[in-house]
Amino acid sequence: MKVTPFLNKNSKMAKAYGKWFMRAKPYGALDMEDLSNHIAMDSKVERTMVSQITKAVVKQMKELLMNGHPIRIPHLGLLKVQVSTEGAETKEAFNAGKHVKNAHLILVPTTEIKEEMRKMKFEKDYDPTKPYDVVTDDDDDGGETPTNNGDGGETPSGESGGFDLGN
Repeated sequence: MKVTPFLNKNSKMAKAYGKWFMRAKPYGALDMEDLSNHIAMDSKVERTMVSQITKAVVKQMKELLMNGHPIRIPHLGLLKVQVSTEGAETKEAFNAGKHVKNAHLILVPTTEIKEEMRKMKFEKDYDPTKPYDVVTDDDDDGGETPTNNGDGGETPSGESGGFDLGN
């Protein structure tokens, strides 16, 4: 996997401010048709059938997740919804409509995936003629940004892989 450098200019992260980090370089997102083609190549099922099944799986997963059901996907991980909230003074004062701010889709990887990821090889992909990425105070693109990892140092996050569900 290739990684590319980015400069942290987010002053809210004092220990990471002004430091360089790396983030995974995406090769381009695959859509459901691409995924269906890959599955069809690995199986004896026609692509049109695979496409219909993947659409049904996504529809059902979305409905189940939105109703609070975590979904365990073998060899990949546990997919679940996590919420961000503001605090209330007391348990009785907590109001879900007022204090829940948004929801994120989280994938908690299996031990198998974690072990495979530890073995990944990374290669720096950097073109000095192109501008580099900069993370600022205003950035909130859902990507990896420096965060405290609990050991006193600040490193790029990526452990929870959150996606905003638009709430």
